[in-house]
Formats: sequence, C-alpha cells, structure tokens
Amino acid sequence: MLSIYLAHPFDSRKYVRDWELFVETKYNINLINPFYDISREDVEAIDRGFVDRYEALEPKELVKRDLSAIIGSDGVIAIVDGALSYGTIMEIVYAKMLNKTIDIIITNGHELHPWLLYHATNIYTSLGDYVDAVEGIE
Repeated sequence: MLSIYLAHPFDSRKYVRDWELFVETKYNINLINPFYDISREDVEAIDRGFVDRYEALEPKELVKRDLSAIIGSDGVIAIVDGALSYGTIMEIVYAKMLNKTIDIIITNGHELHPWLLYHATNIYTSLGDYVDAVEGIE
C-alpha cells in the first residue's frame, strides 16, 4: 500500500479530509493527513472553538513531526487552492530536497507558476483529475 503525505492549507482541512477518506476507501493508498492522522490535539480544540489557531502549538515539535512523516512516506500530494499556507509550501520544498515524488493539485489557476512547476513531479488542476490519474494506474 502506498503511503502518501497530504500537504494542504489548514483552512481547507474539512473538504480535504472528506476527499482523503474517499480516496483511501476507493484505492489502495494511505494518505497521511497532518491535521488528523498525526497527533494534533489542537485541531479538535480549534474546531470546537476552545483555542485559537496557533495557541497550542510548539513549532519545533510540529515541524519535526511533519518532516518525519514526509521522510517516511512514499511521496507527497500537495493541494494548492489559494488558501494561505506557509506549511504546504515548505512541505513541497522539503519533499523536493528529499527526492520524493510530488503531485501538486493546483485549483487556483496558478498551475504554470515556475516554482510549482520546478518542484512538482506531476501537476493536476482538480481533485478529480488526480483521482482519474490514480484510477488509470489501478
């Protein structure tokens, strides 16, 4: 089973989670979602309104944990949808430095951005295009 790190903006986590669960049930792929599949107790507290977005984070611990998941993965899928995400961009760069396969799903019309083209192994312009490509492999 492929194990792929799923980089995406924090603000996009709800629709990405639904898509992740769909892909995992349909295909033999384990998507590692850093907000739900790696210990992130703050996400539930944020979703419930108990803490602010960065209030309960220890940066060194969070980055080391996410990088460890990227290192242990078979590759990275990064969703670039226009929502601000410093983490997603950094995860793409680290994945490139680690020679990982990087599939970038760019839904905001910037699929010709030179930095994204340079770092991507493959570029898709919708979640559906990625699913179609995976289906073609199956």
